[in-house]
Amino acid sequence: MDNYQEIIASLKQRFPEGTVTHRKDKKGVYIPNQVYTDRLETATGSEWDKEIKELDISVPHRYVKAIVQIRIGPYTRDGYGVSIMNGDPAAEPKLIRTAVDQAVNEAFIDAIDTYEMGWKDLAPYKLEDWAGNPALAHLLQSGPPAGVEVGAAPMQSFAVSNHKCLKCKANLTIAEWELLGRIPNLNRESMVYCFEDIPAHLKRKLPEQVLTDFEEKRNNERRST
Repeated sequence: MDNYQEIIASLKQRFPEGTVTHRKDKKGVYIPNQVYTDRLETATGSEWDKEIKELDISVPHRYVKAIVQIRIGPYTRDGYGVSIMNGDPAAEPKLIRTAVDQAVNEAFIDAIDTYEMGWKDLAPYKLEDWAGNPALAHLLQSGPPAGVEVGAAPMQSFAVSNHKCLKCKANLTIAEWELLGRIPNLNRESMVYCFEDIPAHLKRKLPEQVLTDFEEKRNNERRST
């Protein structure tokens, strides 16, 4: 496979704005499996494969362990996943199916993670975890969303969006909406603020470079209008 490095570069590209999803229990964020699958399909031209190499179902100990392998051409990556069955699988066999699905999905994500897929999108939410390491600061640098060609006309990021500020009721610009997505663990569906009304304690959570870039672009936009 002569274009393997190009494929890997495509896998690492930032996803479109809004891809990162907040968990219903508000305990973190994630990127849906379907998004990763679609990126694999697009980047490889459907020339990839997923194999469940190992599936260990322990009814007595109520756990499922899965090893999933992703193959792109001659290259492979393995991922591991474990799921616990909360209940008696002997009495409720459907618990086994659910646990298998969870373990396999977890193993798939674990394998995907080795390609750094989604790292740029998840980094703003993981500053207190792995993304706060100086060696990974480059992940926080802004770049064109996936699907936007380099050299294409710039997006009108300061155009008005459909999202309204909870405080002043004004419509946010697209840039303001995207900025909210950079605040770690912020649920943009319930905490929507224009830049001026973002609470100080939340604004302080923004990476310094992200905040500086936003203010510079906003000032340039105002001077040009």
